[in-house]
Amino acid sequence: MATTSQAALIAHYDFSDGDLLDNEVGGSYTLAQGSGTDLVSLNGDGSASFSGDDNNPAWLETVGPGGAANFTVSLWVKTDSWNQGSFQGLFANNTGGAGTLYSWQIDSNGGDIRVATQEGGAIFSTSSAGLNSSSWYNITLIKNGADTEFYLTEEGAGSANHIGTVVANPGGLQSFRLGINRNDDKLFTMDMANVKIFNSVENVDNLVLEGAMVSSVPEPTSTALVGLAGLGFILRRRR
Repeated sequence: MATTSQAALIAHYDFSDGDLLDNEVGGSYTLAQGSGTDLVSLNGDGSASFSGDDNNPAWLETVGPGGAANFTVSLWVKTDSWNQGSFQGLFANNTGGAGTLYSWQIDSNGGDIRVATQEGGAIFSTSSAGLNSSSWYNITLIKNGADTEFYLTEEGAGSANHIGTVVANPGGLQSFRLGINRNDDKLFTMDMANVKIFNSVENVDNLVLEGAMVSSVPEPTSTALVGLAGLGFILRRRR
């Protein structure tokens, strides 16, 4: 399992401040809405809502720092369905298609959650059959020198679920593209939260323990319900 090197958080998109685009750790790498026909929106719990409509696309993106000897990309995702078709992009580091040099993407393909790269094809693929639609999941990809590591962990698990480690160079941090694939034509319907990108190797257990960092949408309080009942009584009396 990856251990922490000198921390170098270069981008944090938590969305919970009501701003979908700002980077919480500085002015660089501010996101922009993609050039599609729809917009990513904000949910009441402080997460970002991606419609995932290939015919009415919406995504978020920014240009990244470029090549990176090491990196950690961590994002929290929740969706009603993990099987949405082929090559549906959750995160991509580039545009221009699968043949683009040093490109990689995290996607959902035929019910499998994958990491697909220009150099080695699908270097990771794990079934989503056991994933819950009601849970948040942390997805973390780490480039650690010559090794690449992949983790997929349900919120509350306590420690990271290691999918695998391979000797492969997926590419770097050329771009941060949330909710779309490299070919700009396949999108994933989901909520996303607490996205962190480091140009260093980080401890995945710490990222998992943070959780999605979203707020629960409060139910009406008993006081509010009593107030509404009283208002209804007054209105009936006035008839």
